[in-house]
Amino acid sequence: MPGLGTDTRQGEERVKTSFAFSNAHSDLMGRDAESVLGWRYEPRIIFCRGAGVMITDVEGNDYYDMSSGMMSMVLGHSHPELTETIKEQAERLVHESSWYSNPWAIEFAELIGSTLPGRLKRVNFAVTGSEANEVAMRMAIGATGRFDIVSVIRGLHGGSLAAEALTTVGGGRRQGLGPLTIPAAANAILPPFCYRCPVNLEYPSCDIGCLETSEQLLEHITSKQIAAIFAEPMMVSGGMITPPKEWLPRLKELAASRRALLVLDEAQLAPARTGKLWGFQHDDVVPDIVTFGKGMGGGMAISGAVTTPEIADQVSGNTGLPWSGTFPGDPLPAAVALKSLQIVLRDNLTERAARLGAFLRPRLERLKERFECVGDVRGRGLYHMLDIVTDKESKTPDSAMAERVRYNAMLGGAAFICVKNFLRICPPLIVTEAELDDALARLETALERSEQGHPKDIDFATSSSLAATGRPARGNAN
Repeated sequence: MPGLGTDTRQGEERVKTSFAFSNAHSDLMGRDAESVLGWRYEPRIIFCRGAGVMITDVEGNDYYDMSSGMMSMVLGHSHPELTETIKEQAERLVHESSWYSNPWAIEFAELIGSTLPGRLKRVNFAVTGSEANEVAMRMAIGATGRFDIVSVIRGLHGGSLAAEALTTVGGGRRQGLGPLTIPAAANAILPPFCYRCPVNLEYPSCDIGCLETSEQLLEHITSKQIAAIFAEPMMVSGGMITPPKEWLPRLKELAASRRALLVLDEAQLAPARTGKLWGFQHDDVVPDIVTFGKGMGGGMAISGAVTTPEIADQVSGNTGLPWSGTFPGDPLPAAVALKSLQIVLRDNLTERAARLGAFLRPRLERLKERFECVGDVRGRGLYHMLDIVTDKESKTPDSAMAERVRYNAMLGGAAFICVKNFLRICPPLIVTEAELDDALARLETALERSEQGHPKDIDFATSSSLAATGRPARGNAN
């Protein structure tokens, strides 16, 4: 359990009520603040190692990693086979000129293609998810000869300027960037957000009314020269929006009717996290382009855009394609990503994620029933989210309460990602039922203490989950 703060008794358990850090740990926190420009939660805990589903700070305190790093460590930390692959590859070849290739990138691309439906076989590697989505944008523009790129409101597609222009999760992400973001972007598709319906209807009687309204937006907001519609099969950062089963097939039809390509961004979902290897496989839709990142790299920085040979051949030599840089498809990340995907397939972690998701969901629903601040539970497989609200009737988002829950969970030894009023639950796919139960018990304690108003007099204004909203709040706010 973390920290050195005061203990109180709750049954037989000891519950931490405050953080206390050694001088050495505090010094590292201060140096990080002085030298590194980056988002940080408060307190700025410094981690130094991980094993399985646990991460450990510099003082030796263990925490459940309930976000798999940044949704990337699908096999957990320090997986022995990945560790051995890293060692072996470091002794063999780490990097080569991107004018050449290597066996591991080739085999990884072939394996990716073998897991995808239809003709999705040709991979243009990149390093980050933002780059992968920009490659997909180039593919769509080059293949169609059009230039409008449409995305779904509440979507997240990256942080580079072009990808940021497609991103509409709110907060300060785009503040001041207007003159720099690409002008040919119209975020015109309404989200299928049934919990807070953008057109004030109810599913299923609505007949997916958000898409009907979106068709009008496409007609009146865009130039009608649409190259692509971008979407996430499940919109995580926008609120873990899990679309009705009809939505994605009808979005595909909408794209086709406009002679646009459908691009599905799987950076948050693949591989296996939702209980399907690719998130869009829940909806029996085949996109024209699919992008990947995060978990597909096994902890390494590798991403890509996958399309058909026909589209790839059509765009080659146009719109800067094939795209490359210094590091895409390098031997070290490619070898680790290849081994990681092989393990996911060999150990049938897709089925495991589905089974553990069925174990997880009713436990989260019980938290929703017990706590007034848990307005909704959404997600699939081992990727869920709590929607934290002021009360269930109004459904008003409560970012301050969500941050308090995250803070109290951290005190209890469970590290979650929280942005705005959304608390994510996405542990490594190797997590056991016993570990899930233990981590959720700590989350339950955190919710209980948060509704009691703990912690008091803590200024969360600089913590990322609140800083992202642009609305500072104090820990004793209701």
